[in-house]
Amino acid sequence: MMMLELAGLRRCFDDVVAVDRLDLALPAGCLVGLLGANGAGKTTTLDLLATLLAPTAGTARVAGHDIRTEVMAVRRKLGYVPEHGAVYEGLTAREYLELAALLHDLDPQVGLGRAERILAHFALTGVLDDRLASFSKGMRRKVLVTAALLHDPPVLLLDEPMDGLDVASQRRLADLLVQLAAGGKTVVYSSHVLQQVEEICQRLVLIHEGRLLWHGEVADLRREHGGAPLTDIFLRMTHQDSGSTVAWADLLGGGA
Repeated sequence: MMMLELAGLRRCFDDVVAVDRLDLALPAGCLVGLLGANGAGKTTTLDLLATLLAPTAGTARVAGHDIRTEVMAVRRKLGYVPEHGAVYEGLTAREYLELAALLHDLDPQVGLGRAERILAHFALTGVLDDRLASFSKGMRRKVLVTAALLHDPPVLLLDEPMDGLDVASQRRLADLLVQLAAGGKTVVYSSHVLQQVEEICQRLVLIHEGRLLWHGEVADLRREHGGAPLTDIFLRMTHQDSGSTVAWADLLGGGA
């Protein structure tokens, strides 16, 4: 079954085309890396799928539900961790997660039990009654990931989910994402850290200037490019030059 189906998906902001007629189908049980340079349209694509933005044209289906006409049904099937996800700082972690459970029609006690176990997996315990305003960036990220997983959604959209996490928590999250995909969930993982993407994702979706540039298995892409590192392939396909080494003095303007 195809869990994500994009059909001519397009989004414009005034005269700027952020997402340009994307056609893509992703099945159940896959962990997909979403790659692109800054401004390529990754976050806009995820926001469209999460129904936070309305398409200018085209549409998409999430677990069989149309993002235009079945907004609430789509949201019930999704877990979304946005890149700059904010939390209600005046709430405690317990209150925030209880609210997340209620929004997904989940019994608050069931949701809280799940939340405690997920947070413990990320080595975050004993803080449920602390205000989110006191949490570090990484601690907030763990709460956001937990909230996205509470209702056990079949589709997960993750925008830079490792941002702010310590090394051990990154490993725990990576292992969990692999396990979720193996269990039948569709996980879309957007990141600029290509090494992490290459380590855990079976498939890649590469977009450039809002358009689909490549989609397929990581192994196939590397084979097409003679086994080159993913970073080199990415720079080549997006026509970017990493740049030669430049002396700091030259950047300052020709010397001390």
